[in-house]
Amino acid sequence: MTHQDAPTDPPHDAVAPVTALVDACRHFATHVRLLADQLGAVELSDDDVELVHHAVHQVFTAAGLAAALATGLQRHTGEQDCPHYNVLTDAEWAPLAEGGRHERKAVYGCELQPGHPGAHAAHVQLLPGPDRFIWIRWDIRARELVTLPPCPAERADPSPDPRSPYGDEPAPCLLFEGHVGPHRY
Repeated sequence: MTHQDAPTDPPHDAVAPVTALVDACRHFATHVRLLADQLGAVELSDDDVELVHHAVHQVFTAAGLAAALATGLQRHTGEQDCPHYNVLTDAEWAPLAEGGRHERKAVYGCELQPGHPGAHAAHVQLLPGPDRFIWIRWDIRARELVTLPPCPAERADPSPDPRSPYGDEPAPCLLFEGHVGPHRY
């Protein structure tokens, strides 16, 4: 076989992101198992423990982001909450941060009723201007940031929460127009 006939790795940008991620996860898991076996045989200082804790936290954060970007994540919640949640990448948050009313959250829980049909949705940001409600919507096939108008429904009775900023005024539904399931106030 000549040098021209030798197989070569494809250029980095030619590798499909899914294939690259799956391969990286497999290699990483193998290396971590081997290193964990070695780590169990040594005595760790407080500084070592802090370094390992920080490194493992970074890995969990990165793995959670990859899973969220692919299909969303799920956690144990009460019966009144949908257990699905998602996260935003730094690139997604950057244009939403400037001028927005809300700080970035670590996770965005689906705000629809548990067991709802269709895509999950979480409010992400309120930008200046009319109807600038930014939501993240996702299901097992797609994930997107969208601008959705607020639901026009209002609760006529006073808020049962004395800390509510609406007091005796009607409270608006906190979801988007056309949402499935009951309103949330």
